Amino acid sequence: MLNIGPDNIGRDSSYFQSTDTDGFYTVKPQKYFGISQEVAGVHATLKGAGLKDMLDKEGRTWMILRTQMTISKYASWCDEYDIETWCQEGYRLYCPRYVEARDKKTGELLFNSKNLWVIMDMVKNRPERPSYVNDRLAYADPSVRHFDPALPKFPQEEEYTISETEPYSVRVNYYDTDYNRHVNNIVYVNWLMESFPHEYLDQYLPEFFDVEWKKQCHWGDEIKVVTKKKEGSEEYYTKILHKDADGNDEVVFHAMTRWRRRDSI
Repeated sequence: MLNIGPDNIGRDSSYFQSTDTDGFYTVKPQKYFGISQEVAGVHATLKGAGLKDMLDKEGRTWMILRTQMTISKYASWCDEYDIETWCQEGYRLYCPRYVEARDKKTGELLFNSKNLWVIMDMVKNRPERPSYVNDRLAYADPSVRHFDPALPKFPQEEEYTISETEPYSVRVNYYDTDYNRHVNNIVYVNWLMESFPHEYLDQYLPEFFDVEWKKQCHWGDEIKVVTKKKEGSEEYYTKILHKDADGNDEVVFHAMTRWRRRDSI
């Protein structure tokens, strides 16, 4: 169970199960996103700002808007890891949070993620200012743990000109949704990964993600996933669309990913 020290940094240790891995016993990148989401949720809950209680009692909830994740090493089945997370003072309407995981045996960095969360007022359907949780979320000392929450401008789709894969449709299933009654943020990463041919996934793994959740998806939505490549690179742009109230395609999520061969990461 995550413990929060006097420095307001949450720390935990665990190991990777077989269900966290792919056909090579290599941990799936979705698992790293899952770890990042889980420790954020536990850290906030231990500080009295957990999603379930806030939604049930205050009509507010947490939503993630953007993550930049750098993957330095892919772990394997049964590997143990140490995790750290901390949150920082609000930036604009965002609540910044950092997550870092390391191989327990060697100390090697597995991944780090820079995350921008918001607190949503579900009645007014608009974000609260981060000060809403200032008296609950204790921040890490910025002289000890800090990252710049002013993430660079998101890449433009026009930079990616090669359509190597066919757009495909997705059906939202019952277990894609969560306590917020919308599709959980990890599911979008699953859909992103499935947009690549299996032959490509046999040879390559992503080393960097820049992802942005723009709209919510729900049960019954018509979902389409489109992935395009930047010429002369292993860099891709993926967008996920659903039909809006007028029946037009609307971007609900987009991502830039960079990939390397499996044998080099």
